[in-house]
Amino acid sequence: MSNITGVADGQDRSRILVAARRFVVIGALGAAALLGRALPVEAVPLPQHPCTPALEQLLAEWDAAGFEMPSKPGQAIAHGRNGRVSSGPEVTYMTNQIRQAVWDCRHGNVPAVRERVALVAERLHQRS
Repeated sequence: MSNITGVADGQDRSRILVAARRFVVIGALGAAALLGRALPVEAVPLPQHPCTPALEQLLAEWDAAGFEMPSKPGQAIAHGRNGRVSSGPEVTYMTNQIRQAVWDCRHGNVPAVRERVALVAERLHQRS
């Protein structure tokens, strides 16, 4: 089918609408993914387990560190507050460990929480 017959049949207009819808949906999903990655955990209160105080302390330290999520997966340098510097993959790793620790705490896996908190706390206290 030529472009002229596509316009005559109204199919060219529908292709533009489909492309526009696809663009809007992809943009909305991308924004949701970025917003979801901005914070390591959702703003849902933690359950009261033996792991809660250590996890709350780690979350406070993470907030104080102020690392921004890397804009690229392999970003070389990620800056935080007070001169903190880390690599992008390191910040992503710490964020994932915090998320997993929160999940473990909600499900009562206290030993796993302690291990993850220790890993992230050690990396947070390293200065570059």
